[in-house]
Order: sequence, then C-alpha cells, then structure tokens
Amino acid sequence: MTVDIVTMGEMLIDFVPLKKGLALKDNEGFLRMPGGAPANVAVGTAKLGIKSAFLGKVGADPFGDLLIDTLRENSVNVEGIVQSNKAKTTLAFVTLDEKGDRDFTFYRDPGADMLYDWDEVNLKLLKKARVFHHGSISLIDEPVRSTTLRMAETANDNGLIVSYDPNLRIPLWPDLKQAEKWIKEGLKTADLLKISEEELEFITGESSLKKGARRVMAEYNVKLIFITLGAEGSYFYNGLTEGMVSGFKVNAQDTTGAGDAFTAGILAQLINEDIDDLSRLDNITLKEMLKFSNAVGAITTTGKGAISSLPNLKSVRKFLKKTKI
Repeated sequence: MTVDIVTMGEMLIDFVPLKKGLALKDNEGFLRMPGGAPANVAVGTAKLGIKSAFLGKVGADPFGDLLIDTLRENSVNVEGIVQSNKAKTTLAFVTLDEKGDRDFTFYRDPGADMLYDWDEVNLKLLKKARVFHHGSISLIDEPVRSTTLRMAETANDNGLIVSYDPNLRIPLWPDLKQAEKWIKEGLKTADLLKISEEELEFITGESSLKKGARRVMAEYNVKLIFITLGAEGSYFYNGLTEGMVSGFKVNAQDTTGAGDAFTAGILAQLINEDIDDLSRLDNITLKEMLKFSNAVGAITTTGKGAISSLPNLKSVRKFLKKTKI
C-alpha cells in the first residue's frame, strides 16, 4: 500500500477525567483515550481522506494492542509500528480546567516510544509519500531522537515536505536548555512549521508573531509557518504574505488534540491540492486553508479525547456551511 503522509513519534493512552476543574488527585474516574500528537495527525489526515501511515513503538501490552487496533480501525497503515518487551506503552493523565484547557502528567520512564531505533524503521513507507510529519517529544531521549532526526533528513533527501510541530511539554525535558537545543535541531530539516504562540516565543524570544516568524525563517530553511492561537484562531507567514483567520466559537469540552487536528487539516489540503511550493502560496489560498483547519480543530474540542473526536471530511464541510466565525 502506498501512502501520502508518514507521521512518526509517540503514541500513547490519554486518561481524560470525567469531571473538569478538579485536580488530578481529586478525580475519581477517567476515560482512556488513544492519543499522541503524531498518531493524532495520522488519524486526522486519514479521516480527511488521505492515505496515511504511522511509524513508532508501543509496548507489547494491552494498551499497545489497543493503539495499533485504533489506528487500523481508522484506516492508518500500521506496518511501521513495532512493539517492545523492554518498556510499556506511555500513559498520560490529563487535567482539564473549566474551559477544557488541559495539562498532562506522564508515565514514561522509559516509555516504549523512547526506544524506537533506526534499525526498526520501515523505510518502504516513504516511497511515493508526499509528506513526513514529526514533533519534538521524540527528540527528548535516545535512541528515538537520532532515529527521528535521521528520518527527517532522509525525507528531505527524498523530496518530501517535512512538517514539524515543536509541541513543547516542559515536564518531559530534563531542563529548558535541552528543550531549546533539540527543538531547534528539529527546525533544521523543517519545510513547514506548525507552532503555538507560546512555543514561538520560547524558541525566538519574540512576542510578536511576525517578528518571531521572520526570525525562524532567517535562521532556518522553513518555508511556511502556521501559528495557532487557541480559540482566537491562527496566523500564517511564508515570507511573501501573512494573515490571521479567527477561530470558531464552540462549546469546548477537551482541547486535547486540537492542534494536531489543525495540522491534519493543513496537511490534507496540501496533499489534496497537490501543493509542493510552500513559499509561493498566496494570501487568499492560505486564508482558506486556515479556515478549514480551524474548523477541524474546533470540532475536535467538542468531544473528549483526541482521536475519537477527530472529524471526517463530511463533518467539516457541514460545520463550515452552518457555522460563522
């Protein structure tokens, strides 16, 4: 089976609380939800009609089996997933405030995803693929860090668009200097960057969206930047043009996976429209892309859990017809 997009990195179980606004220790019940940013993007693009594959490692345990089954059920190619007998599948307990915004407590010391080695990578999945996507969680530890960086270089060499999401999770890093160092290392091979305004300021020191985006482009070979602004919407910059598209007002239950859903929306459109030259996209096209992707992200927040809440193409089109910004 040929695929259009290959994502790589962590796949885990999110335990989402039944009640919002309570501390982790005070919640008596949780829903177990398959997740992990790159896995979310793989499922998100598949639901939008794109042939996708996931590369990574999970435990040889019931949670690992559940994750593989979940991807397979959502039409994601799982030929690149391996299972470890040396470590368990990573778990994340989510804390939700009253607005549905979340915080995480991870059980990952080590998690199976951290042990993914280059010799285990199924390189055949890259053949005929258009996009390779990864995040920074897989840059925290070895051997998965070297595997991820080498995979991004290989994708570059084979002419794929490399999409990168810094996805800063400070508690997982040994210290902020290490986080900054390796997140910036991931920028060296990136063509497309999806980043939050907080992450942009972390790596550039700039609070201005345009100044931060320009600084990234001046220092790296990034061709197109999307900055997510939560409920406010999103911003784009590609060196030629910039703009912002407001978000949709929805009754958010859980924001887990909203950024990944947005990324899936962007990448699905690039593949569907056969877009290769990211730096030449015009303002009108980029605003339409953001409107669609904002909708994908907004819909995802209306349910609990990431993968289970990702919408299909029909749902997004219906939402866009009836919902005003």
